[in-house]
Amino acid sequence: DICYTVFKAAKKTDRRFSHYQIMSLIFCILFFAYGTVNMQIIRPNYHTYTSEKLKEEHKFVFVSDIHVGGGQNFSTVEKMVENIYAQSPDFIILGGDVTDDFTTKEEMSETYALFKDSDIPVYFIYGNHEVQQHPEYSGGANFSQDEIREAIESNGIEILVDEFEEISDDLILLGRNDVTAGENRLSAEELKNPSPEKYLVTADHQPIDIKENIKTGTDLQVSGHTHAGQLFPLRLLYSLLAPVYGDYEYDGGVIMNVSSGSCGWREPFRTDSHCHFEVIELKPAE
Repeated sequence: DICYTVFKAAKKTDRRFSHYQIMSLIFCILFFAYGTVNMQIIRPNYHTYTSEKLKEEHKFVFVSDIHVGGGQNFSTVEKMVENIYAQSPDFIILGGDVTDDFTTKEEMSETYALFKDSDIPVYFIYGNHEVQQHPEYSGGANFSQDEIREAIESNGIEILVDEFEEISDDLILLGRNDVTAGENRLSAEELKNPSPEKYLVTADHQPIDIKENIKTGTDLQVSGHTHAGQLFPLRLLYSLLAPVYGDYEYDGGVIMNVSSGSCGWREPFRTDSHCHFEVIELKPAE
């Protein structure tokens, strides 16, 4: 529509704007305004799951794909973290891609510092962008892997790399290393669930290894990475190939929840699903 409008305006034979051109320009302005504003609004997305393994109620927040300094500005992240704590969760999971190749060292440090001095446990799993696989895209890495680990741990955040964490008498958390870790990611056979009678939540950044994670005894997997397509109609196209957004149920009642993430990739523009963090309630089956 924009190209056609410019072409028509440049033609010497006819420079008059038609109703079609006017409507096209209005649509384009509204489209870009919506996509820009939609990226800056991060909403809580509520879910409730039940299980006979659960003896009491639990609430936690899963937030992934923040991409601070890349696609999301720091002030929006600050407001999101305030909203996360307003949900009064029992614990918080940072589900990977908190930072990326375009995040500055200062933005990285300040983001993890938002979770400092909290009475609520915060757990972190790696995504595919934390390792800054392509620093050449941003003119070089802005911080080392040691510096990112120091920033995370110095603010009281626990890193889980293919590790189990006992949450309560009936709940256990498994934090998976990202699939981009290759040989450094353990297989299901190498992960022995210390409490198979407990409800197992597995946090895995990418939603592509659910069948492998089911072998560990997973009851609920929470993932991100896909951004729910970010730009319409990519979600519809991606969904033909793999899980993209929402709940997916597997044999044995296993559920995988794929978050739309709290940001998009690189450009601060989103025309598909809203930015979310997931507020998940776990309840005993009646």
